[in-house]
Amino acid sequence: MLQVRDLCYKNILHDVSFSLQRGSFCVVAGANASGKTTLLRCIKGLYKHDGDVEMDEKCFLVFQDPDTQIIGSTVEKDLGFGIEDKSRIAQVASAFGLEGLMDRKPSTLSGGEKRRLAIADAIVSGARILLLDEIFSNLDYPSIRMVIKTLKDLRDDGVTIVLVTHEIEKVLALSDYLVILDHGRIAHQGRTEELFSLVDWEAHGIRAKGKLESMLWQ
Repeated sequence: MLQVRDLCYKNILHDVSFSLQRGSFCVVAGANASGKTTLLRCIKGLYKHDGDVEMDEKCFLVFQDPDTQIIGSTVEKDLGFGIEDKSRIAQVASAFGLEGLMDRKPSTLSGGEKRRLAIADAIVSGARILLLDEIFSNLDYPSIRMVIKTLKDLRDDGVTIVLVTHEIEKVLALSDYLVILDHGRIAHQGRTEELFSLVDWEAHGIRAKGKLESMLWQ
């Protein structure tokens, strides 16, 4: 469970409230400078804010640039940082398709492999709530498909996902909840399938053409 109540931050976020059940996949969309990244950082506790954030499971924030949080000299050392259970490391590496990359330096990985490593770091730490910030940024098509498969697997495993993106056409069909931010306020929120056809996407600076089921790169 993740509950955000009356969250305010400086002049960026205003009275943001929403609640997600365990295992929800929530897309947070909005134009540039609508407050999306700031919202994730407030939820994680990186910014001191007004209002309340409650969660009943461990939370992990994956930044837009994975290089900022990959610290190991090899994939294995990064994935195993602070983790004593070697079998757990091997299990997560296998689940994320990293078992053949364990001796590689992270700097030699593709963009999609780095994103998978950053998300795997979250899962191996025991996190069950993932906050994902623009994780498709600067990825090519094969890497995007690689990351989307990872998101599908996590959703099917019951991990709660809050994904910030302005590229909803790549992933919206995976989600079950949608939050649209506009100038730091929630303009719309609700179940994705119910809200999709009701929103004036262009008015909120969001590109969304076609049917909901087509909003997925695979």
